[in-house]
Formats: sequence, structure tokens, C-alpha cells
Amino acid sequence: MPKQTISLCMITKNEEKYLEQCLNSVKGLADEIIIVDTGSTDKTKEIAKKFSAKIIDFKWIDDFSAARNESIKYATKDWILVLDADEAIEKEGIKAIKELANDKENDAFLFLQKNYTNDSKIAGFVNEEHKNKGKTYPGWYGSFIARLFRNKGFKFEGTVHELVEPSIEAKKGRMAAANVAIHHYGNADPETVKKKRKAYLELCRKKLGQKADASSYYECGVLYKENNNLDDAIKSFRKAIELNPKHSMAFYELGVISQQQQNYDEAVKNYTESLRIKENAEVFQSLGVCCLKQDKLKEAYRNLVKALLLNPNKYTIYNSMAAVQERLGNYDSAIQMAQISVKLNPNNAIGFYNLGIALDKKGSFRESIPAYEKAVELGYKKSEEIKKRINQLKGILNLPSYKYGFNVGG
Repeated sequence: MPKQTISLCMITKNEEKYLEQCLNSVKGLADEIIIVDTGSTDKTKEIAKKFSAKIIDFKWIDDFSAARNESIKYATKDWILVLDADEAIEKEGIKAIKELANDKENDAFLFLQKNYTNDSKIAGFVNEEHKNKGKTYPGWYGSFIARLFRNKGFKFEGTVHELVEPSIEAKKGRMAAANVAIHHYGNADPETVKKKRKAYLELCRKKLGQKADASSYYECGVLYKENNNLDDAIKSFRKAIELNPKHSMAFYELGVISQQQQNYDEAVKNYTESLRIKENAEVFQSLGVCCLKQDKLKEAYRNLVKALLLNPNKYTIYNSMAAVQERLGNYDSAIQMAQISVKLNPNNAIGFYNLGIALDKKGSFRESIPAYEKAVELGYKKSEEIKKRINQLKGILNLPSYKYGFNVGG
């Protein structure tokens, strides 16, 4: 099989702050770089030219999908990789992407987008410190999105939260989750994010005035939710479902809101309805977590297994599995799940805490101490409680205050 080639396709406007970092992160990966610029007045184009990018000027028409589709229209290689200028591919991901391009079965791959933020209260926040360009971010929240797909005529859809997944599904393409992370830095400043979200919401409202379909209501619902206007978000998602009773993602978003409000019965109802329409790893995981909150451990286990089958590389699923197995008293299985989670993400504070708990309850006190200590080092929220338990264990074992080595990878 001949070497598979990759086109990097991007859209830009005044991105001089991050663009060079982004393009440096994919050196040796992209066979061509295509940049659609929507009106930069800074050094964006000058930076792009240093990387031999093909630059296309495009008039902004209040539609992100239109700009995305303009960029992929010029792609000539086998695969298309999509990035934003304020993103970067992790070093480990370059080799992985090259291997994915030789895959014969799938048409697209989902990557984990790590959105770095200083807001620890944001839904899905992961306490994992990260440093970049002299700045330290306390953590991130994530989403799995298709960023690598075959050059087979797939198109983006959506005015603001543009996605290529619906087009891939419509063409019966196969998608799979990959163990590749994208670092996203542009959402770290709360004020910048707030302004963006308000602007995006206005775009969605404008589209809704032109085309009041299920897709438009769903997009507005997402933006209302991001702007913390949950009442209007719920109304929009319900309107989307009214217009399209098989809108699985609208049911999912209703489930997310109910889960955030700790209304687990309503969340389970919406997640179940979403899965009845279409199976999805994120929904199975969320349903499993809700069942765990309700102490329905066997149901939680079943749903988390289904999530793992669809996305075996997502460490947070293993975190949840470890918690379920520990609650069931299956300590060896809990240890195994926690070990996998910290192997997939060595900065996973929850994973180390779960590992410490399972080892502790199994009676493996000596081995639990370094796992607990690592959780504290990574800033786990129950650090003071953990420190007290560490001291108790060291007292039981008559140990001095220093760490013992422990191979958490199994």
C-alpha cells in the first residue's frame, strides 16, 4: 500500500498569537497546508507563508461550516486533518496519526480536544496542570471530535459548532476514537470565552430566523447552555426534538443539563432515549455515571462496558469503571481499571485516587500509599482527607515519611 498523504486544512483570522505553535506541532506530518483566511489584519498570513501554506482569501459570511468547507475544497491528499490556530497536536500524537492514515477500515477518527481553562467549576473539568508558552493552566474540559477523515467529499455542518460527523454518518462512513489529544489554548480567558459565546449565540439566532429547523434549534440550545441560560437551552432542545423526534444529541444535551442539576432520573430518561436512537460512547458513559450516582451498580457497569467497547482509549471511562468495581467489592478488577486509566493518562488524579482506594480496601496498604501520594501531588480535591489516611497507613505499617516505588502501569 502506497504511503497515505495528509492535507492540513485550517481557517484563520488574526491568529498570530498561536499559529506558529500550531504549525510547528505538525511538522513532518502534513504533506500540504491549506489556510482559508477570513480577513486577517495581523501577521497571520506572513506566518503561514513561512510554512509554505496555500492561502485562500474568503469573505466571512457568518458561517463556520462554509469557511471549513472552502478549506477542504482545495485538499489534494488522501486524508484531511483539521485544526484551529489556537490548537496543537501533542508530540505522541504525530506518530499515532501517521499510523491512523494507513488504517483500511475507518473513514474518520475522533480525537480528544483538551480545552484548557482556569475555571475549575466548568462542567467536566479535569484537574490536570499544563504549561504552555509561560502560562500554567490548572486543568481542562474535553470533547471527542472528528479531526482526521478521508478526502471523500465529507462536508461540515452547523453555523457555529461545525461538525463533519453528520456528513460522514450520512455517507455510511465508519468512525473510531483514537488515542490522540489536541491541546486547545484559546478558551483559557473567561472574558474572551464569554464574548465569543455571546457572538456565536447571535449567529445562531440569526440563522434560526432564516431557517427554523431542528438543527438550528439544537445549535441555539448548545449556545444557550454554554451561556448558562439553561431554561432557553431546554426549550431549544425540546423544540429540536419536536421537529425531529430522532435527534439523539438533543436528548443527550437534555440529559447533560439534568445530570448537572443532579436530577438523575430525568438524566437517565434522556440518555436512554438518546441511545435508543443511536449508540454513542459519551452517552453510555454519562448514563453509567448517573446509575453509579443512583447506586445502581450493575446497570452502571453494563453501560460503562458498552462505552469502552465504542471508545477503548478514554481514560475517564476506566476511572468510572474502577469506582463501580470498588463499590461492588471487586477490588482486583477495580485495581486493574485504575491502572489502565493512569497508564492512558499519567496526570490522572482521580485514577490514582481510585487506585489507592482499591488497594487500601483490598488490604494492600503498602502499595496504596504511593498511589494516594500521587493523587495528592496531582492536586486531587480530597487531598487533605487523603493525607490523613496516608499518615494512618504509615502508622499501621510503622513506616517513615517517604515514598515507596510502585509500578502503577501494572
